[in-house]
Amino acid sequence: MKLNVMKFKNYIWPYNPANIEILIQRSIKEVIIPFRGNKFQDYGREKRVITGSGQFFGENCIDQFDELFFLFKQGGNGYLALPGMAPFLAIFKRLELIASTTEVLNYSFEFWEDLAQTESSSVLYEDYYTVLEGDTLWDISVRFNIPVETLLALNTNIKNPNQLRVGERLRLR
Repeated sequence: MKLNVMKFKNYIWPYNPANIEILIQRSIKEVIIPFRGNKFQDYGREKRVITGSGQFFGENCIDQFDELFFLFKQGGNGYLALPGMAPFLAIFKRLELIASTTEVLNYSFEFWEDLAQTESSSVLYEDYYTVLEGDTLWDISVRFNIPVETLLALNTNIKNPNQLRVGERLRLR
């Protein structure tokens, strides 16, 4: 089985991180009712917290880290695609350089899911979308809240949904 590469915004990791941990939890409060016992109130799912670590290899490992650091400095949210998962809006919270040799650089990172985005942020204002470098049909599907199957039905010219051409215009409705 071939897993997808990890991506954030338009940055694609040259090698997937060695470790990725995803913390998903619910906000649950315990309320004590006198003479009746306890009651639990479920306030829903909290943000996902994604942490991980990996390595950059080769003579240009510092340059690879610098590209990731540049992305971190930009700030703001963007779509995070993890291997085997649907992309979701996230914020790049932490980047750490752990150790470096001349040809291997260790790093760790942390992302937080951006739950502050309202449903209205995904309102569709355009009929077409122009494919950017690194875009996948799945990313576009999530971004515009349109099922992949619908995108494929609207764009019969797509022969391979895993290989979109940069500059290609996709019909969204």
